[in-house]
Amino acid sequence: MGITASQPRPTPRSASGLNIDPRLPRLVLGLWVFTILVFVLGISRVAPVAPGESRKLVEWAYLGFLFRHVNPYLFTAFGIGGAIGLSVLGAAWGIFITGSTLAGRAIATPRITSKNLISIIFCEAVAIYGVIMAIILQTKIEYVPRNVDGSYPQSVMTSGYATFACGLTVGLANLACGICVGIVGSACALADAANPALFVKILIIEIFGSALGLFGVIVGIIMSANVDFKGQ
Repeated sequence: MGITASQPRPTPRSASGLNIDPRLPRLVLGLWVFTILVFVLGISRVAPVAPGESRKLVEWAYLGFLFRHVNPYLFTAFGIGGAIGLSVLGAAWGIFITGSTLAGRAIATPRITSKNLISIIFCEAVAIYGVIMAIILQTKIEYVPRNVDGSYPQSVMTSGYATFACGLTVGLANLACGICVGIVGSACALADAANPALFVKILIIEIFGSALGLFGVIVGIIMSANVDFKGQ
């Protein structure tokens, strides 16, 4: 009587056909519960340290005090770095997804190489958005001395936070855009290899996906209009 080898259990698939690790939903649920617990403990009051005295586990007023005394030019640097860094990350991620699929499928179907290079161009445009926004924000930086008491003028604080928010908005929008264009571009290459008539139809979807990064740039330019370190 022979011994039959046990077959490996197949990995569950989602509705989109992607392989999903069964431990991922439990990890996400655990992080969500942990975040809720930290938030609840942060706003609740703990045992009093002295008769008639009570305090919160997290002193939000003190955290606000710390943020108000952080150098606003640090937030400016974070905003500019986030704009270019996250945008390049999104572009590289999209090129990695599309380029690997295109290079692999072109071995069997070489004709798809020339047309599907437009997906690579769309991904590269995401990085260009970040470069443009970083240059715009860099040109707005102006040195303003501190007040007599050591604090920064209100215009400097406002400009620092506005630059940070602007860079983060553009960077995250371009990151999502790059991943979206990369996945759709990969599907476009596979569909074109199977049926050339599908190329234009999926390309339209890819164009709408590439517009997401442009939306972030438009909002970022509007936000950067409030950056005025000297408050003139």
